[in-house]
Amino acid sequence: MDRNVRPLVLTWLALMALLATTAACALLRLGWLNTAVSLAVALAKALLVALVFMRLKRAPALLWLAAVAGAVTLVLLFGLALTDYTTRTELKAPWQQPATVAPRFGSR
Repeated sequence: MDRNVRPLVLTWLALMALLATTAACALLRLGWLNTAVSLAVALAKALLVALVFMRLKRAPALLWLAAVAGAVTLVLLFGLALTDYTTRTELKAPWQQPATVAPRFGSR
């Protein structure tokens, strides 16, 4: 196998194994651990794609800075959304018994 192709093939195989892990995890009933495993697998996939296919391993510093800025922005957006979700109070709407009306047929 060519020296330049080997890392790409190994990365593809790792992505396929992670895909199988995600599919297997979706079929298992693990409760809250299911979400944690799926997020960890998604993070591993994203890192593999960024480092190998986007060639961030050998990228100049400016490209690394752009990638880090994007990741920080994503973390900030998720953090702010989570803050909004956790601090919001539940407002109970007044509930009324629905009126039971006999259906009308025709146009009398």
